[in-house]
Amino acid sequence: MVLLDLADLPERSTITVDYDDPCAPRVAVVRDGERTVLSDATAVWWRRPQAPTLDSITDMDVLGFTHGEWFEALNGVYQLLGCPWLNDPIRNEIASRKTVQLQVAAELGLRVPRTLMTSDADAAVQFARREGFGNVIYKTFASTHQVWRETRLLRPEDLSMFDSLRYAPVIFQEHIPAVADVRVTVVGDRVFPLEIDARGSDYQVDFRVDMAHADTRAATLPDDVEKRLRRLMDRFELGYGAIDLRRTPDGDYVFLEINPAGEFLFAEYHGGFPVTDAVADWLCSPT
Repeated sequence: MVLLDLADLPERSTITVDYDDPCAPRVAVVRDGERTVLSDATAVWWRRPQAPTLDSITDMDVLGFTHGEWFEALNGVYQLLGCPWLNDPIRNEIASRKTVQLQVAAELGLRVPRTLMTSDADAAVQFARREGFGNVIYKTFASTHQVWRETRLLRPEDLSMFDSLRYAPVIFQEHIPAVADVRVTVVGDRVFPLEIDARGSDYQVDFRVDMAHADTRAATLPDDVEKRLRRLMDRFELGYGAIDLRRTPDGDYVFLEINPAGEFLFAEYHGGFPVTDAVADWLCSPT
């Protein structure tokens, strides 16, 4: 097993593609003097790779050029590795788009919240007034290591910040009252649903904020919901995915999103699921 941290590039690692045999180019990484031939890999786990560290470059033109060169080189390398991926980088990229996720989920018969994604303040105000304050949540498209924001309920006083929407679009959605959130971790053909009841916690809008005070348990999905989630994975051609649902008081399941590289250790811990083993099994015998 080899752990490749792209952030080690370019200071601690180098990468080379050798076309001595043009039909079978060899990809190799040298880190701290140790050479690894990546093209010999039998499976790859694609797990939130970081970009090469280019902090030492201060000229913005040079920085833009080197960033582009690394982007092109690395994305070409990924396509040279002909082994199975968990997940394939291109499929992972497509499936990460929340704009597409909701459409695909709805096409497959999953219920999705009424949603507006916008950088237009007027459109956001109209949506908020139509749904009613207290019935709308807002959230980011993606978090970074530097900036993380929980899902929040929209308040009337938040309208004063809407002019800043033009700088970065925001996702507004109908708030789904729930008796539980359901995190469904899928690895290959194995499905691990964890039910999270955050009603006794300090923050019910986003279970991640106060997981310590939420009631958690392994769950069983209705057959029709599980079938639709499997079809969702198939549509996006993913081997791994962490899917968030909300279970309403009337027993309906509402699709919120899928994270192709979502966390699973908390689901493993709280649900007693062998997710790590499932990932290892997949990498040893890709399906």
